[in-house]
Amino acid sequence: MQKSLIPDKKTNEWLEFISRLGLVNIGDARAVFLSGDYAQLADLGQKALYTAGRGKTLSLEGNLIGSKLTFDEAQLLAETRNAEQNYAIKDEVLAYVHYERGLFFEKFGELFIGLSLFRSAKRLVESKTLDSIIDYQISALQLENGTGSSVEDARHWINFFANNDLQIMHIIALWRLALHHRVQAEYGETDKLLMTALELGIDYQYFFLVEQVKNSYGYLLYSRGDLAEARVLFRSLIENIENKYLKSTVFENLYLTHFDEAEFDTAADYLVRAVDHSQKYSIISQIPDECRHLGDLYREKLQVPEMATHYYNIGSQAALKMAEFGFKLKGDRLEVVKRFENRSKVGYSLPESIGSRIDPFAFAVGKTWKQINDLFQFYLIRNHLETGNNIANLPAKLGLKPSTYYAIKRRLNLHGFNFEGDTSQLPVNLKKREQVTLRAYVNGLTELTWDKANQHFEKEIIEFLFKQVGYQKTKLAEELNVSYPTVLQKTRSLKSIQG
Repeated sequence: MQKSLIPDKKTNEWLEFISRLGLVNIGDARAVFLSGDYAQLADLGQKALYTAGRGKTLSLEGNLIGSKLTFDEAQLLAETRNAEQNYAIKDEVLAYVHYERGLFFEKFGELFIGLSLFRSAKRLVESKTLDSIIDYQISALQLENGTGSSVEDARHWINFFANNDLQIMHIIALWRLALHHRVQAEYGETDKLLMTALELGIDYQYFFLVEQVKNSYGYLLYSRGDLAEARVLFRSLIENIENKYLKSTVFENLYLTHFDEAEFDTAADYLVRAVDHSQKYSIISQIPDECRHLGDLYREKLQVPEMATHYYNIGSQAALKMAEFGFKLKGDRLEVVKRFENRSKVGYSLPESIGSRIDPFAFAVGKTWKQINDLFQFYLIRNHLETGNNIANLPAKLGLKPSTYYAIKRRLNLHGFNFEGDTSQLPVNLKKREQVTLRAYVNGLTELTWDKANQHFEKEIIEFLFKQVGYQKTKLAEELNVSYPTVLQKTRSLKSIQG
């Protein structure tokens, strides 16, 4: 089947189309399955397959709850159809729905449920192709869990898919065997398998799979200790990555490369971005793990217990939400719940105001306006640079002319701010807690243009500092080392203005 094929009404062609589409082009999958409904379909089997395709697309995007609810609907439709056919012993539609649900549960850590669904699918399946793919999934799952398969079996399936021109499964089989070898620290074999998978993905133009394999290769570099090289690869992925679920994973991997070099501020920034991204796109499965690590980082390395509590709280809520939908509290999901519940016992409590607004402006007390403004603008630009986005596109993203952008950077460089160096060597002294909370605040402004971000910051920082000096404009002018007319202009929009 060609990648550009529009689905035919025949059930077997729908099945093949759905099975391939998301792994070939996630954008096309969104357009087909997330932009409409199955109301125009008369056949119940086609409705079940369409709904399964929707569930698969949501799963590829990391939307765990949306995907589960949609697969549940597909299951109900397929079972209703089977009942109308007098409970047929063989049912390709129901087999396919079981198969895709098995992949879903395996992906999100429910391996026993996944294996049970694969076996159920095998009892129902009719086509030889789907039967073989189900056999492979069972074999791969057993290899990964050490329960009855072997590397030789995995290599048999690689050859089988290659000989039968099952291109996507060929790449997936290479990739999964590579992951097995990496877990065993057999890095040479991992490298060869991943490079083969990458070459095939590029040749077949399966760029969704190429992104997945590149991320795995980056993690291989990280595992071997090639942190700088891994970081370059992960940052290049972030620039153009299409899959939302994978983007969270790449942020997590960038965190690891900086954490292992004790660059804890930068590590925290990447995990904050991972959490923000996961929350924005409902990638709830990643949030407990991200928040457990981020909370530990703030508590143990950065010494900011309030921020630790904030992220333990977010992670705990996500873990409990997953439990409501049948996902067991285990691993990081259980750990983040325990950390939040036990916070009072270890000396970090839930503050009245949590998140990026925990004293984000405390750093500014006692500093001039020039110092305050320089610090904010430095962190705003550095934040964008550390995302890995194409630097050439940054002026446009900020809504600035290139000449204006480089003039701002040059001014900050002249004031002692080094965009390539360690933030512990800033020309303005900041306490660790002040630096962390300022960076967290700036992280929340990265979607704004330069002018809007600066306007937002100026209004809030002036309001904070005005309160600190008892709403006295003369006093504020002295503290900030600016003229009285400047203070008048900056406080014009604020309430509680006094002389």
